[in-house]
Amino acid sequence: MPHIFIKSLKVGLLVILALIFTSSNSIEEKSDKKILVGGIYMLNIAGEREIKLEGTLNFETAIERSSNGKEYSVLKLLLNDGQELPVHSLGFFLSKQYQSMKIGDGRYEISENIEGFLNYFDGVFGFANINEFGELPFFAKNGAVTIDNIKDKILEGSIDVVFENINKESVAVTGNFIALRR
Repeated sequence: MPHIFIKSLKVGLLVILALIFTSSNSIEEKSDKKILVGGIYMLNIAGEREIKLEGTLNFETAIERSSNGKEYSVLKLLLNDGQELPVHSLGFFLSKQYQSMKIGDGRYEISENIEGFLNYFDGVFGFANINEFGELPFFAKNGAVTIDNIKDKILEGSIDVVFENINKESVAVTGNFIALRR
């Protein structure tokens, strides 16, 4: 009887060890890659130094009328770190002349010639306030915001934009996001 008990104990230990070794690899792999959930973004910033930004993200959509009567489909992405005194905040305004279709899936390029929000525009306007890079605000110079999937309450996409401040200092922002409707 003790012989059977010892063999069973050895087999049991081998099974437990096998489970530990196989499960520890998958735990390490999962911990290296954070999974995005609704209302979250993870961005990489490259400038004088490289940093990672994480925070909350909301979006709004609307059809707005310009002063000359043209209708524009507008989507606003509002990103912030969720702190009382924000360390960073970013925003993107996607706008296109409304012709029976709202802003949907696709790649939206940064607009270079925006004369003001009162006139509306076709394209993307973006801004960034990142304390680690100084007090001057950055404005989107080139790149795009890509919308991979937009539904009633959730929007998935990516950002690949270069921002520049008035001193011609630039930072590149790349990453993915999942936004929730505000």
